[in-house]
Amino acid sequence: MRHVGLLPIIALTCCASAWSAPVTIVQDGQATAAIVVPAEAPDGVMAAVNELVSCVQEASGATLATATEPVEGMAEIHVGETPYVRSLEIEWEDAGVDAYVIQFPRPDAIVILGAAASGTEFGVYGFLERFLGVRWLLPGDDGRDVPPAQTITVADEPVRDEPAFMSRLFSGGRGAHNDWARKNGMHGTIQFHHNLRELYKPDIFAESNPEFYPLVGGKRFNPLESSARWQPCFTAPGIVEAGAERIIEYFNDHPDAISYSLGINDTNMHCQCPTCTALDPGRENFLGLPHLSDRYFTWANAVVERVLEVHPDKYFGCLAYNNVVEPPDRVEVNPRIIPYMTYDRMKWVHPEIQEHGHKLTQAWAEVSPTLGWYDYIYGTPYMLPRYYPHKMGEYLRWGYEHGVRALYAEAYPNFGEGPKLYVYLALNWDPYADVDALLDEWFERCCGPDSAQALRSYYEFWEDFWTRRILDSAWFSEGGQYLRFSSPAYLADVTPEEIAQCREWLEEAVAKAHTDRQRARGELLLTAFEYYEASALAYPRDGDTAAPPETEAEALARLETSFQPAAYAQKRLDLVRQFEDHPVLLHPLPPTRYGATAGSGWGTNRIWQLYEWVQQSDAVRGRLAELAETSEFKTVRQNAALLLKVATGEAEALNTNVSFEEGDTWPDGWNKWVKFGIGTNYRSTDVAHTGEASLCFDGMKRGGPTQILHLEPGDYALTGFVYVPEGQQTMGTVAVQATPRDEGGSNLPGGISSQIVPAQGRWQPIAAAGTIPAQIGGKDVASVMFLPLVDGWDPDGKVYIDDLSIVKLD
Repeated sequence: MRHVGLLPIIALTCCASAWSAPVTIVQDGQATAAIVVPAEAPDGVMAAVNELVSCVQEASGATLATATEPVEGMAEIHVGETPYVRSLEIEWEDAGVDAYVIQFPRPDAIVILGAAASGTEFGVYGFLERFLGVRWLLPGDDGRDVPPAQTITVADEPVRDEPAFMSRLFSGGRGAHNDWARKNGMHGTIQFHHNLRELYKPDIFAESNPEFYPLVGGKRFNPLESSARWQPCFTAPGIVEAGAERIIEYFNDHPDAISYSLGINDTNMHCQCPTCTALDPGRENFLGLPHLSDRYFTWANAVVERVLEVHPDKYFGCLAYNNVVEPPDRVEVNPRIIPYMTYDRMKWVHPEIQEHGHKLTQAWAEVSPTLGWYDYIYGTPYMLPRYYPHKMGEYLRWGYEHGVRALYAEAYPNFGEGPKLYVYLALNWDPYADVDALLDEWFERCCGPDSAQALRSYYEFWEDFWTRRILDSAWFSEGGQYLRFSSPAYLADVTPEEIAQCREWLEEAVAKAHTDRQRARGELLLTAFEYYEASALAYPRDGDTAAPPETEAEALARLETSFQPAAYAQKRLDLVRQFEDHPVLLHPLPPTRYGATAGSGWGTNRIWQLYEWVQQSDAVRGRLAELAETSEFKTVRQNAALLLKVATGEAEALNTNVSFEEGDTWPDGWNKWVKFGIGTNYRSTDVAHTGEASLCFDGMKRGGPTQILHLEPGDYALTGFVYVPEGQQTMGTVAVQATPRDEGGSNLPGGISSQIVPAQGRWQPIAAAGTIPAQIGGKDVASVMFLPLVDGWDPDGKVYIDDLSIVKLD
């Protein structure tokens, strides 16, 4: 939160005395002022007061007393609406709840007051920033930077401030993350998320008003008989009145609530009744979905008009998402409704995508005077610092100038991104803040002025990567509403040499730090970087599909280098586990959340290029046996032992029909799964790794056969062999996966997986090793779904898999 000046939207008046003068609150390390608070100050205000006391004490050694009445002989810092402050009759004209003033009505008095309790909080944090120079650079105790001062005199410079955006919220933070963000101005005031399932709760309406639910395929959907998600029938008789009545009741019970969410449910199951469809223009939106905004906002306007008759000062947030992602063609939106436009605006680094985003925002502004933006600024699960503060500043300024007044972002922070969220929150308060000035100050104060250039070089490198180089990456997607955060393919676009340079910059920053706190902040960034580093160095590269060695000497040489990526793969997961107990570095979305980012098998496939040499070379087997016993990395020990077992025929598979020899057109014991209905798979005798048969995937978009296994908790390994005929133009991926499931058959996060882009013209091994625990997230692991997964193959693409097994490791 940077309080740099009064924005034009503020209209505050204050009746204050002309007796203002500088007020000394600490003299030579001794307190000369006390804090006066209302007798029943809200918790948030008291948290801010405690921060004020703590910062003054850190700066000067003095402790300011806190009381509900003035302390004789002490200057007064009034925080909130004390009896004295009420006597000043401060007036607010059209100010939002986060507006505040700092006034100097007497030579011995300071007043910090907000239009509401939240405004008073931000007034205290603004006071600390302006007059004591405090900065909350990062979460945690070491993240706060307080300049020392034996004497603290507050200049008599009255302040009136209010954020440009009325609602400013990111999600995914944990504990210290959110506490830090609050001090930097975060406050979500507008509710807008998926909420129609709550407004029209089936437990309340399904039996009495079945017409409130969608007509689908000629049949009225009953939410009590199905767990499927749904949208209500927006034209059902009585649905407007019922919705308005429940919202009025909500505001009656929660008079301090500012808003209510009208967000659609997260589904495309919309009503197909003639009355609903008559309101639709009959076209598709830019996502290729039926454009249904007119029916939705016809309903929303009618509900809101009824509620405003009783509660005229409330707002109503909603999602411009999926079928309502574009503005209505024939309906003006009530000015108290705030549609949140959902999009990952980092994609605006692409000029044509930015132009489309500008046009869509302008189209919304024509029918809705107040807009919200929903963004995807993820830190986790990205495995490199996704850092683009200048682009953020550019699009937030543009948005403010085109009617955007509320912001929300899915952030799930990774504070290895340094000043990213610090700058983002400052721009949420004031989109015209100078991004370069914010960054310069952050770099200098984080690790000290001598370290600033090294930090600047490090983060400028990543800004260039994500705003310029990423456009040439195969990972970057032009379609859809957000970038592929669950895909790690961008790791292939950074080189080991660049990672080494990044490490040098951070180590230089730590070495040049002056104070313990500066050093601690630098070491925190360096520790976060180790996860990025390990991810980049573990990620499969061209060497993973190289041809097998031609000589024993080459095989032994490759053996020594092939395990290094596997060691990095284990290190990155070990770090994430260590971060679970760290208040700042914990990953809200850990890499194990998604199969492609888990990376438990990264690096192991290089090892398996030595499969044939293990079968025929005593020297290679001997070295593998040593590694299986002595390596410091568990994943290296596991894969060395596994390769020895498989290559020597000692591994005992826990699944059935390993080489697909049993069966006719489909292998016995395997369940067919073809997602999207594109392509097919079948038992084939065209080629085989062993025996006479293999499994062929023909034109498969995504899918694979599965076996459900009941396994004891422990360490397991997956192995298989992949063959792609020569001459194919476009290649997809092949993975082996073991996915834990709960008692209800739902997938649990984590598991064991490995993925490759296979070579052509030869059988290539694929393997992964890892742990199946007894519980995940408090749920028992009841079974494991074992499968090979092919993904992204063209209609004319073929790939064969053979000798697919899961084995238990000792």
